[in-house]
Amino acid sequence: MGKRTTKKGARPAPLTADRLRAGWPGPADTRIRLARAQDAEAADTLLATAGVGLIPALRSAIEDGTAASLLLEGLGGTTSTFFHTAARAFVTQPMPESMSGISLPLVAVDQEDRVVGVLSDTAPGTIINMAMEQGYEPPKALAMGVAVAKVHGLAVAETARRQGLAAALLKRACQVYDQLGYLLIYGSYETDRDLAAFYTRCGYTVLDAGQGVSLQRIDIPFGVHAGPHEHVFTRWRPRR
Repeated sequence: MGKRTTKKGARPAPLTADRLRAGWPGPADTRIRLARAQDAEAADTLLATAGVGLIPALRSAIEDGTAASLLLEGLGGTTSTFFHTAARAFVTQPMPESMSGISLPLVAVDQEDRVVGVLSDTAPGTIINMAMEQGYEPPKALAMGVAVAKVHGLAVAETARRQGLAAALLKRACQVYDQLGYLLIYGSYETDRDLAAFYTRCGYTVLDAGQGVSLQRIDIPFGVHAGPHEHVFTRWRPRR
């Protein structure tokens, strides 16, 4: 039989909730997957080395198994059903629970299932708060969290660095968000950290220090601001 080939430009098979939970093979004999209850403390501790830490409500959601619940449900349907399911949750659930449901905590674990890398992608709290300050009702403000995600924190254990784990974590998160129809992933870092080349290689656009990003192109009437010693990096949804 001839070799099976993939057509140029063919889309990968859709992700499933089971795949996100079970994970994918990662660099250096690791596995990248959704964070589980037993990962919470190690992930929080590792993120703290990058100056952040898990958002408390998200850590609680990881521990009780509800983190990314809306994203997991969305992977089983279409972008339309995901938006409708999330919209219902925003009306019926407390805000911290809703925000944890659309957050994506990923870990890289070694062969002994120890956390050696962590990515905390969250609902865009700053954008949601700005929306409410401008008069948006909480459910409408939360709805911006199904269009925009924030890279809240990214860290790799010192013994596991320079093996591509950070890039692999970002890549898997992008796959999830692309399938669910997200329009923008963004984050920021202080200018004293030399991360521009890394985020550029990972497909992000790194803005000049102090430069914010307008959200007008996705019909959000304000933007993300940056301090004078802060770089914002962005990844807009690729055109189909």
